[in-house]
Amino acid sequence: MHYKSHRASGALPPTVVSLVTVPLYLHWIGEVRYGVLLLAFTFLGYFGAFDLGLGRAVAQRVARQENVRERNQTFWTAFFLSLGMGLMGGFVLYFLGQWLFATVFHIPANLRSEMEHAVPWLAAIVPLTALISVLAGALEARQAFLSLNASQMVGVIGLQVLPLTAAILGHLSMPTLLAAALIGRLLGVAMMVLATARQLPFAGLPVLHRPTIGPLLRFGGWVSVSGLVTPLLTIVDRFVIATQINAAAVTAYTVPYNLTQRFTYLPYALSTTLFPRFARAEGADHQRLLHDGIAALVAIQTPLIVIGILLMYPFFNLWIGPDLAARAAPVAIVLLIGIWINGPNYVPHNMLPAIGRPDLMAKFYLTELLPFLFLLWFLVGWLGIMGAALAWVLRSTADALFCFVVTHSTKTFLQSLTPSIPGVALASLAVFQPMPLIFKMLIGAVAIFATMVASLRITPQSLRNRFPACRICTFLRPESR
Repeated sequence: MHYKSHRASGALPPTVVSLVTVPLYLHWIGEVRYGVLLLAFTFLGYFGAFDLGLGRAVAQRVARQENVRERNQTFWTAFFLSLGMGLMGGFVLYFLGQWLFATVFHIPANLRSEMEHAVPWLAAIVPLTALISVLAGALEARQAFLSLNASQMVGVIGLQVLPLTAAILGHLSMPTLLAAALIGRLLGVAMMVLATARQLPFAGLPVLHRPTIGPLLRFGGWVSVSGLVTPLLTIVDRFVIATQINAAAVTAYTVPYNLTQRFTYLPYALSTTLFPRFARAEGADHQRLLHDGIAALVAIQTPLIVIGILLMYPFFNLWIGPDLAARAAPVAIVLLIGIWINGPNYVPHNMLPAIGRPDLMAKFYLTELLPFLFLLWFLVGWLGIMGAALAWVLRSTADALFCFVVTHSTKTFLQSLTPSIPGVALASLAVFQPMPLIFKMLIGAVAIFATMVASLRITPQSLRNRFPACRICTFLRPESR
């Protein structure tokens, strides 16, 4: 359990920094300029996929290798391949970004000129993002989650804080803001290299081991397809909003999106921790880890989702002001419902590449790409940023259902999620339905109580055994009566 707590706690400092910096960004650079900056970071997130899926391939192979020399051969081969692809990705981003920011996105004329000069800085960050994937994969394989958290925190906080610092000092131009972001990424990469050198550990001279290239690329090939398609599925909504509406709407959507994604840290932490165990497990152990992981995620995550739904409106009013909150809070609540459904999917989704089947999700992503893009374009044109949120929920639900079906865990998912439905429904009713405050508070309290009871009922035996306080679950589970 301490690995999972390290992964989850490692997400806390960047979350706190984000909560502090977002209103400061809105104050110092404004909603429109911040929207353009978020678009730039969205670009950066997508082009990080140019690591060819090598980060996940390294995690899978190194987890199985006991020999230091073999681990180094795998790591350095992936490192050099990822660096080469990152440079290629930066080259592509340079020309594509110039065109999109100049002609496609609805942004003010003065910001178009600034972004023309800022794109080279953005392109320079791409190789670093690709390398981070390989470094993180090596640390995950060695279960060095504390070192991974620390180094990632430096990079993420630097990416958020350094551009804001430049803005506070009066340097508001987009080239300066993205140059500061580059420095933040460099700090994160340096920390990860030092952590990897301790945990792998490094031995001998870095070399490109040719016999290792084939296995890495064969595994990473399908992961790379997922890596190229998945970011497109998850970030294209901001591009569509910028094209159909404007940069201010990008801010109104991205702020709640980024906030609600913090609720995925728990599923990510658990599934990442289980990845090396899935890679080593055999036979029935796979299914035991899979089913316990799904049930545990629903049990732990659902109360957090319900509380998040109930507090979203008052929190946004205090955080970013009533004007932006009126547009952003409903989007956040819809996204939270999607995360509640999709969160348990992190476990089977991570199990597939661990057991050597990264191709299954990649093929599904390719299948759903065009229908999703059509649905997204239609819903944004019809409902604005709320349409983008609904499209995201529908797409992530489809991903989850497919994953549960192919891993034969649909029954576990439905049995775990069904008892939680009344609590989530009551919380949604309390925030969306006009009613006196006292009734909202009463319904919210009932929603929290119902959710806690449901979570106690579905908590798996393996988790209850670790926490004596959870043994009350035994008396609440139907089979115990």
